Amino acid sequence: MGKKGTNAIEKLAKELTAYAKMYREPPYGREIDGTPELLEKAALELMEASDSIVALKKRYMDGMKVHYRGDDESDGIECPMCGCEVARNDDFEDMKPKHCPDCGTKLLY
Repeated sequence: MGKKGTNAIEKLAKELTAYAKMYREPPYGREIDGTPELLEKAALELMEASDSIVALKKRYMDGMKVHYRGDDESDGIECPMCGCEVARNDDFEDMKPKHCPDCGTKLLY
């Protein structure tokens, strides 16, 4: 989502607030121009935000399987997101980091 997504959500929140203000003015319950478009825009933003939350949860909370470069004891183990070598095959389990030191991804061995 990033900076662009934050601005889009802020803009949408302002549009929804303005819509609610117009809706509360008499005559009550009247149709306001742009209602379907505003609702569709809100639904799309909510779906994008939801997808971003799921991706962040998967990456930082649930974790992702590491990439093994080979089967030898000296072969490296890499972060699945950034490719940083985080450990070697012969490292003890307690020596292997739980999160990538470069990008913070939770690592599953």
